[in-house]
Amino acid sequence: MKIETRDFGEVEIDENSIINIPNGIIGFEDVKRYTLLSPLGEDTFPMWLQAVDAKTPCFVVYDPMHIYSDYSFAISDEEQELLKIDENAPYRCLAVAIVPDDYRKTTINLRCPIVVNTKDNIAMQIMLDEYDFKCPVYFEEE
Repeated sequence: MKIETRDFGEVEIDENSIINIPNGIIGFEDVKRYTLLSPLGEDTFPMWLQAVDAKTPCFVVYDPMHIYSDYSFAISDEEQELLKIDENAPYRCLAVAIVPDDYRKTTINLRCPIVVNTKDNIAMQIMLDEYDFKCPVYFEEE
């Protein structure tokens, strides 16, 4: 299927790659269907979480566990049920980025990650009080 994207024009996606987010993303609760675009190569971050049915919203996302090796969280029973996550369900975590003109100052939101059941393509944004909204992606060499 072809979709119109914010940053890449018209692209072809596999309908099986559509991620359903029943509760939406904060500020975009009415948008339920997204796809992950990997312009830098398969499973290479950053990726774009692109709405399927419109050009926007579109979010640049990173896997926070690739940047912060100690990043971890627990999800409630209710969240697990909605996501259909159990010990056999693979999932990934996505953190929305803010990318300023100087990309070296990019930050990610560790407080509100999007958890994706990669088997069933169901996702939800969860809230974690123990993390910050703006955490650096790039670190200066000392």
